[in-house]
Amino acid sequence: MKNIFRAILSVAAIFGGLNAFANSNLATTVNSSPLETSSVVAVSVKEADTGKVLYQHNERKLLHPASTLKIFTTIPAMEELGDEYEFTTTFYTANNNLYVKAGADPFLTSTELKNAIKSIKGKGYHSFNKVYFDGSIIDNAEWGIGWMWDDTTNKRMQKFSAYNVDNNLVNIEVAKGEDGVITAKSNVPLPVINSISAGDKDDIFAVRNDWISPEVILVAGSIKSPVKTVQVPLNNLKRYYQQTIMKSIKNAKITLQQPICLEEKVPENAKVLLKIKNPVTPAYEKIFKNSDNLCAETVTKIAGGQKSGETGSFSNQTKMFYDYWQANGVDTKGIVIADASGVSRNNLVTVDFMTNALDKIYVNKQEQFIKDTFAQPGEGTFSNRLLNYRGYVFLKSGTLANISGLAGYVKADNGKTYSVAILIQNFTYPENQVKIFENRLIEEIKKL
Repeated sequence: MKNIFRAILSVAAIFGGLNAFANSNLATTVNSSPLETSSVVAVSVKEADTGKVLYQHNERKLLHPASTLKIFTTIPAMEELGDEYEFTTTFYTANNNLYVKAGADPFLTSTELKNAIKSIKGKGYHSFNKVYFDGSIIDNAEWGIGWMWDDTTNKRMQKFSAYNVDNNLVNIEVAKGEDGVITAKSNVPLPVINSISAGDKDDIFAVRNDWISPEVILVAGSIKSPVKTVQVPLNNLKRYYQQTIMKSIKNAKITLQQPICLEEKVPENAKVLLKIKNPVTPAYEKIFKNSDNLCAETVTKIAGGQKSGETGSFSNQTKMFYDYWQANGVDTKGIVIADASGVSRNNLVTVDFMTNALDKIYVNKQEQFIKDTFAQPGEGTFSNRLLNYRGYVFLKSGTLANISGLAGYVKADNGKTYSVAILIQNFTYPENQVKIFENRLIEEIKKL
């Protein structure tokens, strides 16, 4: 009889808890939103230090994470590379040949490459037989699996490779002269079709019609200012990188017996002439706070290659992801990862996985890491969001067409820190309205 009575009490406690839970402000906010009727809304909120569930809704539905995925792909890369890693472009010589080993450095500039050639000339190297390029640090897949073809001229969707330079963007300077003549000049040797007209506002855009002529850039729209600059992603990263080196060699008056670009790994007996180094830590900041896709993809590929001892590739960066989270006790069953940046529509995660992983990050890394790494209001993608909550919310946003999300931490009024994951997809409402809904959920968590 006692056992039956205990069972009844236990069931009553469970359902009573569920009723109280269902009447919480979070549940009311979600259930009363029109997004809940027409779209897919998934939310998971857990105590960051214990993993105790505060609120979950559609927590096991597989959804597109957009750029919130960057948290979970970058953390394993950060563990592998550490804060001391440096992107390194190295110049060698062997058998009177010049070797350039590309480092997939997302911060490398053409100016640095030009200055390197000048320095090599200053070291007394006035001639080489040939120039070889070694891009073996990562593979030659320059775009992510499942990326959208019509994003190829979106300046936030650059290609990425071992031959990253100048942010992998073409700069088009548009100028309107006093005589009314409008010119459009590219900083790379590519043909530009100028269809710009004078107007009462600056509304300039640059595109490539890749299916017609991928090397021709069309600049159109209107210009009011004397000078404006627009950008479009480079189509052929390796060629621009190599052209920059070869032109610098010519300008430095270094003689080449065979002035052609060749590809070959650096031989073991090669002598180091010069290194260009840039630290990795600014890349971490750009990933978490500015949602930089170029940094996210190159950092994780480099880390996957270093961990495997092979050329960085999608397969070994993905293995690094699954190995890391499984080693930390986070179940990845059913999770599908197609890139590092969250751009691919092939990515599928659950908010339950996200908060489980966020709990592990919080326990392993501690609060100061969270504060230093994640974006706060007034920073990056949160420059105009949740401004009254600086010091209390540390988040990563994600946005694709009809997809939005948040993931990170909220320090509530009750003194507890909560891991939070919100994914919303298949909505037809204006994006800013969806972001306002996300903000309301964060505000409700903060008031706990």
